[in-house]
Amino acid sequence: MAIAEDVLARNGAFGVATTTDSVQAAALLKIRQDMLPAVFAKGNHIMEDMAVPLSQLAVMVDYIDQVAADLDSDIYTAGHAGDGNVHPSMIWQDTVEPPEKVIEASRLMFKKTLELGGTISAEHAVGMIKNQWNNEELGFDVDQLQHQIKNLLDPLGILNPKRKIN
Repeated sequence: MAIAEDVLARNGAFGVATTTDSVQAAALLKIRQDMLPAVFAKGNHIMEDMAVPLSQLAVMVDYIDQVAADLDSDIYTAGHAGDGNVHPSMIWQDTVEPPEKVIEASRLMFKKTLELGGTISAEHAVGMIKNQWNNEELGFDVDQLQHQIKNLLDPLGILNPKRKIN
């Protein structure tokens, strides 16, 4: 634990809390578990999922902060410092559908993730919103291979039509 605290302190971390006490550990975990429900209670939301190399994690988090400022948007970022996984959550009010600035924020964050050598599909899969980014990340050859595999397993095109591979 001392090594982790030292590394974090040397790299500008603040508010670091560690413990070996099971009661305090449970309280720290509870804070983490309550974070997303508290953020999501602020309005409509999209939580994204991407990962960058650990050496680029601070760059990505700073970039997300800049995107939020540039687009005058509410973006709350959590993640996994140990694996480079980042979960920016964009919040908005007044409409069910995400406003254009939320779509633009996602686009900018996906683009930056790929520029930093990361992936737009870290732990929560791709989904319909990120589907368009698959070819940009994986390339045409992978797209063609996925279509060939889908055609072998689903020659009638009846399994999950008009989804990731259509």
